[in-house]
Formats: sequence, structure tokens, C-alpha cells
Amino acid sequence: MRVGLFTDTFPPDVNGVANSTRILYEELRKNGHEAFVVAPYSGVGGAKWDETHTIMRLAGVTLKQLYGYTMTSPIHIFAMNEVKKMNLDIIHDQTEFGVGIFAHICAKQLGIPLVSTYHTTYEDYTHYVNLLNSDKFDDEAKKAVAYMTRVYGDACLEVIAPSIKTKDLLERYHVHADIRIVPTGLQLDEFDPIRGTAEKKHEIRSRYGIADDDNLIIYVGRIAEEKSLDLVIRGFKSAHDKGCRSKLLIVGGGPDQTKLENLASSLGLNGIVIFAGKRPSEEMPDYYHSADAFVSASLSETQGMTFIEAMASGLPLFARYDRVLDDILIPDSTGWFFEQEDDFADKLMHFEKIGPNVHQKIKQNCLEQVHPYSSEVFYDRAIQVYKDALHLYQNMQIIDDAVAIYNEMTTFADAGIAAGA
Repeated sequence: MRVGLFTDTFPPDVNGVANSTRILYEELRKNGHEAFVVAPYSGVGGAKWDETHTIMRLAGVTLKQLYGYTMTSPIHIFAMNEVKKMNLDIIHDQTEFGVGIFAHICAKQLGIPLVSTYHTTYEDYTHYVNLLNSDKFDDEAKKAVAYMTRVYGDACLEVIAPSIKTKDLLERYHVHADIRIVPTGLQLDEFDPIRGTAEKKHEIRSRYGIADDDNLIIYVGRIAEEKSLDLVIRGFKSAHDKGCRSKLLIVGGGPDQTKLENLASSLGLNGIVIFAGKRPSEEMPDYYHSADAFVSASLSETQGMTFIEAMASGLPLFARYDRVLDDILIPDSTGWFFEQEDDFADKLMHFEKIGPNVHQKIKQNCLEQVHPYSSEVFYDRAIQVYKDALHLYQNMQIIDDAVAIYNEMTTFADAGIAAGA
């Protein structure tokens, strides 16, 4: 099968959509399919191929206020000709902006069936455009998100939702296309804790002034309002006021980094809450292996890939309840839910008192619980969606052809009757 993956973000970008697209691209090629990626690059000029001639980049502009995402125009005449040469069986769109719109244009102009994955709950991000902090504006922005999502989704033969939470959201938006739940899978062996070494753990911890025997909690992801990291930091303050000794390492970057660094400093948490900044994706397994547990207070995830990465690394989770965690976080088995900062502080104190045998059991539970989220299972489910989309598209063509033939026959018969008359 020849598959085109269209996305507005792809490595070296570090985020869930880029990683999901990369994994699917690699799994498709590993299983003998011809997979291509269309993604943007920051710069001017025309479309350009990488050395393997499987990844085509479209010129765009980097938007610093949106965490470095590169935005490109949806109109690319030369790139359209290159897509035509790919002779694609199916287009799989991963995003909804410049490249995503280009995917829809290509599918329509070239007669290629289109599948889309809804990775991002955009209604959780309307604060970025609500500059006046108006409730009315925010309500209207969320209505606009629902409308655009419905229009976008209904232009596809199949829509992939990474979780039941996302599927429910799309149904609330009244998307009529067939919605399939296909969680993104991980190449689990990359995160296997057996690959971690004491030397690498020491190297990373010493880089940030963290002792080898410190209890280290890690957060990985965007540093932005919707991630609710202020709640986690305040929870650390509450915990340390009660005698907690754990430290927090925040790995990532984003628009709220300076604000949260100032918050941690104002709470007297210098050296306790540590900001590592953005790190290359290939280093992330080592960062997970250097920690003892993972925390996130985000409620904006469509699946929560960092939760899965952490568990694949043997780390228990601290999280606020969200439906995307129903099959992942099992209380007292693979982690703990919390609601507010004091609740988080209490759970953190409890974790510090767990003995090594219980900790090892929880680690094993995490590894077992995450197994269904392998890249192999992800690939199998995605391929089935492609096959179903192709079958549906072929049936639609047969129906269209039959209608055209019927119309021609009716016109011919009417002409004959008119001539006889």
C-alpha cells in the first residue's frame, strides 16, 4: 500500500503528534508499505525532498508564540505535482492547518481516499486567541472549533480518535464520518527500563544538581496554561512544608516557562523544582529512566502519550482523573489520582514511604499495563482503517458509476421517445 502522511509537525519537532506520525511512518515502512511524509520546514522556497525521497518538506514560517510550530500555506502547486507522482492509495492527515488543508486539497483533486486523525482537543486551547479574556469570546471560539471540526471530519471517509474521550467529543460535535478508536502506539523497547544504566542516570541527575538517592518526579511536555503545572508546583510546596524530600524535574518548553520558573522561585523551591528545558526526543528514554515517578495535571490530552512513555519506562503516575487514563492508571497499582495541590502533596508523601519491594511491584504493573499500546498493535489497527476506507471508496465509485450509467440510459431513452413522438 502507498500511504501519504500529511502533518504540520514532524521530527525534529518534539510533541505527541510529531512522534505519533513518525512511529506510524516507520511501522508502515517496516512492514513493506511505501510510506511518504509531507511536513513543513522553516524557510522560504519550494518543496524539497530528504535524501531518502520519502519525506517532502514545504516552506513555512515558525510561530514562536505557538511553541515553535511551523505554519505553511495550503497552496503548493509544485508539491501537488510531487504528490501526484507518489501514486498514493490513501492520504492520512494528522493535523488541521496548512499541511492538513493541503491534504484535503490533494485528496479531492487527485481522487485519493482521505483518513484523518484528531489528535488535539482545540477547545482547550482557545485561551491563546482570547486576548481580552472574554467569556463570550471563549464560548464563540469553542463553537467555531466544533463547527470547523465537523466540516473537516465529514470531508474524510474515516476519522481516527486516539481514545474514547476523543470519540465522544467528535460525536458531540456531530461529526458524521465513521469514527474509529486507534490509540497511538509506542516502540516500547525504546523505553524499556532494562536499557537504562546507572552511569546515564548519574550523568543526567548530576547535570541538574540531583543526587542519585533523591526521590525524583519528572514531567515531560509543553509548559503551557492547559497543562496546569502551577498546580503541581504548588503541590510540591505543600509537600515540602510537610517534610517531603522529593524533587521535580520539568522537561520541555513553552509559553509559560518563565512564569512558572518565577512561581517556583517565589515559593522557595529553587533546587527542588528544576527546569531542564527542551531536550531532543532521542534523549527522552534516558530522562524517564533517571526518574522514580511521573506527574501531570493536564486534562487536555486526547490520549496522553507521555503517560504511556512513562509507564513503558516503569514509572508510576501521578495524575488528575481523565477518561484517557481509564485503562492506564489503576489506583495503588500503577499510580495515584489527585484533585488539588494538597491531595497531590499527600499522595507524594505516601509514595516516599513505599518500600523497595512494593515499588518494584508497581514498576512491573506499569510495564504490563502498557503492553497494548505497542507500535505493532497501532500499525495493525491503522492498516485496518486504511483497508476499510479503500473498500468504502471503491463502493462509492461503483455507485457513482452506476448512477452515471443510469442517467445516460435515461437521457438516451428520453431522446428516443422524443424522436418517436
